[in-house]
Amino acid sequence: MSGGVILNFELAVLILKIDYYRNALYSLISNSNLTDPNVVLCSQKLDKLLTRYEQIRTYMQQSAA
Repeated sequence: MSGGVILNFELAVLILKIDYYRNALYSLISNSNLTDPNVVLCSQKLDKLLTRYEQIRTYMQQSAA
């Protein structure tokens, strides 16, 4: 497997995880307040996933140039 294929696979997995945590966060927020520890934890997890997604996308764009 080449590096590009692995990164594309990782992006696909990240997209699924981001979608899952985004939906979970919406659900938590509708049933809790924004400072609830579960809301904060889910938000932090989503932030990390989004950051990793952007890191990979940036790397792939720079590698393609």
